[in-house]
Amino acid sequence: MQLNIYVPKDKQDIVRKLDAAARALGRPKNELVIEALEKYLRTNSPTVRLGKYPTRVIGSLSRTDIYGDRVKE
Repeated sequence: MQLNIYVPKDKQDIVRKLDAAARALGRPKNELVIEALEKYLRTNSPTVRLGKYPTRVIGSLSRTDIYGDRVKE
């Protein structure tokens, strides 16, 4: 899979720092970026909370209530 991103001119220094870090560590830039994204998403992803809904049927429905005039009596 491939991910291309646009880097604005005012953020190009970050790419230069990434190049320097990759050279210093002897690792590919893509590995460093993926590792940083994984750490960021692990620590900053919002927790998904599901709503609470009743687990029982409230009231009763007949077949006619559900299917209307499609039901043959």
